[in-house]
Amino acid sequence: MAFPDWVMLDPYVFRDGPFPDDDPTAAIGHNSRGDKVGVRFLLRAPPEPSSIFLDWEAGTGDCDDFSVVAAHRDAVLFQMGYLVSLGSSNAYKAFDYLLYRAAGAGGSSPSLDLLAPFGGSVDELKARMEADGLIRLTNQHLRRLKCLDIGVLCRDGEEFAVAELQITRSEVGPELHVLRSSTSSRKWELKRPPITPANGGSLDLEKFLWDWDADTVIPFGSYLCWVDYCLGILFCDMFDENPQLHYLEFPADVRGACFGGCCQAVGVTNGVMKLVSLVPDDGLIAENYTPESGFTIVCWTLRMDEMDKMVWEKDAVLKSDHLWSMLKPDFLWPLDEFRFITTNRFPRVQFPLISIDDSSVIYLVLAQNGRVEEAGYNYDETWLLAIDMSKMTLKMSFPYIEDEMGDPSPEMLAFAEDKFWRFEPFLAADFSRHFNLRCPRHVLLKPAEA
Repeated sequence: MAFPDWVMLDPYVFRDGPFPDDDPTAAIGHNSRGDKVGVRFLLRAPPEPSSIFLDWEAGTGDCDDFSVVAAHRDAVLFQMGYLVSLGSSNAYKAFDYLLYRAAGAGGSSPSLDLLAPFGGSVDELKARMEADGLIRLTNQHLRRLKCLDIGVLCRDGEEFAVAELQITRSEVGPELHVLRSSTSSRKWELKRPPITPANGGSLDLEKFLWDWDADTVIPFGSYLCWVDYCLGILFCDMFDENPQLHYLEFPADVRGACFGGCCQAVGVTNGVMKLVSLVPDDGLIAENYTPESGFTIVCWTLRMDEMDKMVWEKDAVLKSDHLWSMLKPDFLWPLDEFRFITTNRFPRVQFPLISIDDSSVIYLVLAQNGRVEEAGYNYDETWLLAIDMSKMTLKMSFPYIEDEMGDPSPEMLAFAEDKFWRFEPFLAADFSRHFNLRCPRHVLLKPAEA
């Protein structure tokens, strides 16, 4: 069985799984404090999610974390965070960025490379501490903990750019920190791009800077696109020596009508940007949608009109009544081990995702309250749904967290609890298609079986 052309990458990172030496997805690197770090993937075709496995023996501290940040073409960007001791009673949360590259056309093995330190090396942090007596925590540092403002963009060959955009309400304006492989220094550069309306006209910059709060970063052509799901998108050409930020609003009927990534998503399918939004019928912002709450799933495509202006074109609409009617027990759960949707267990849909290779398909997370008292741990019974918006049908479903997991391993128990308390959107990525290998058996095993 070949690797899938694209994957829904689960942000949860498994730390206790096996790390076989012959795994064709595995790569080894080191962080800035010298720790050995290994990453491998369990790759499956959607709607089954693909998993990340981490081998980081030194990363056992309470503040040691590892997150997948972004992906484009054969690249996956990871962020590592850990405390750095800056004296007898001082510590600072430092971040490393590691770039994973899948096997190239020559069949080379995957790589995991440490990028230049962002915010200073450990020695530079210590020197700053000695000179100033403290290092201030900024709002941007806190946003960095959530991986909100950074993305990766690849171009032909091995060229890439990694960038973080900082939007503040100060007179300084936006700060764009860029690391490009094409520069000889391979260090971060500071740019101060102006913000302009994408289609001309005026922009209340003071209000914009006050309201802007990016949720994610999307690669699109030569652009990285910072997305605020309540406002719109900032487009920035990452290979322009003098970049600008071009602001495009979302359609009027979806602006401000969402709860971040819980009910809205931007993605790119075959080079075309798409927007999907779960819009409440009553106009009230909601975090999730149940059979009792009327809503509409609306899909938009970004196009250029005859005046060369970017416009959102509505191309698919699905009412919630139709969605719930297609989720029939004998169709969605034909096997005995699947459970029925029951109203008293609060079924809801969230976290839309756009297919990378089929413009008519979106994915949704369907969850209902688990039987926590019986199980003895917190979890939500969860499925992943593939919806064909052109045919208004359920294309496929996958039981993500089942109602009865038997005697789960400690790792699977931690997984279910983590999803219960802080479910995060999946990351659409196509690095899997860049492998020139066939999948051996151990790559196809589920995490609980591996």
